[in-house]
Amino acid sequence: MKLLEYEDRRAKLQLATSLHEADKAEWRNITQKVDREGEESTPVLILLEQVLKNLRINLLLVSMLLTMIRPNPNKRKRGGRDAPEKLIESIPYHVKQLDRLVRVNDKSCIDNLRMDRNTFGRLCRLLRDRVGLIDQKFVTVEEQVAMFLCILSHHKKTRIVGHNFMRSSQTVSKYMHIVLRGILTLNEVFLVKPEPVDDACTDPRWSWFKGCLGALEGTYINVRVPIADTPRYRNRKGQVTTNTLAVCDRRLRFVYVLPGWEGSAGDSRILRDAISRPLGLKVPKGVNFLFFIDNAKHKYDYIFDNEEPVVHTINVVSPTALWTKKRDDLAAAMWGQRMNG
Repeated sequence: MKLLEYEDRRAKLQLATSLHEADKAEWRNITQKVDREGEESTPVLILLEQVLKNLRINLLLVSMLLTMIRPNPNKRKRGGRDAPEKLIESIPYHVKQLDRLVRVNDKSCIDNLRMDRNTFGRLCRLLRDRVGLIDQKFVTVEEQVAMFLCILSHHKKTRIVGHNFMRSSQTVSKYMHIVLRGILTLNEVFLVKPEPVDDACTDPRWSWFKGCLGALEGTYINVRVPIADTPRYRNRKGQVTTNTLAVCDRRLRFVYVLPGWEGSAGDSRILRDAISRPLGLKVPKGVNFLFFIDNAKHKYDYIFDNEEPVVHTINVVSPTALWTKKRDDLAAAMWGQRMNG
């Protein structure tokens, strides 16, 4: 658009210049004609007419130049940004809003960001030290992370978050994606490698589960989907959700997460998908996870993963009477110890 405007103005300027040159040539011709005709011509009238014509051309040229120089008041500002003085005036409000979220009490922080103040501070420190996130001219790292968490935890629109933080939708969207890319690079920090319960474990909660890596379970997360897809995402409770498989170790640290399945999908189907994926859930042979899935019982077959050291992993889930007997014997032993203790 700017290139077209520049070419149009350039053409107008060239036209005015050519008219001016043509006028000068015409004036030379008239002067020569007057010299030839001598006393029979009226040079004063011709000269006056030429002066008036030159004046009109000069006024046209000046008008074009003023049009090119004058800024367009109706032209939209690039990116819809506010003037720097307005941004500076809004800084106290930004500080006050962030203080209300993360510096008043843990309840306010958990309600709005789904984490307490200590966790929020540690997350910001991780993003600074390991990702290289820095304070921008008008937006601090803490405010960037707070806007990201508001969208992520409450499924808010950028317009709503922008209104709450007194920012434009473009600013909220920009920093939301910056923080998201930083979070994705920290997968090795947030997703840990679990360690099985060893034989020397003295914790009464885990001493019965030798070789157990942790627990896994499906959970429903509310979503908004097109009307045509609503039946697929409606779960057995009548809610429109996705069924997300989450795996954690015995210290409640996440090991694996598989989101995206429809709410109508069964837990066993999602588990089969997780262990059959090339980069899915890998469970070494000889260890297991605690898994409660609609009172169903499963057994595991094993395959080799050639991309890592030779480790047997689970690939198939199917019913078995052996696992049922093992579970019942374990429950009976735990109950007997409780009654005798």
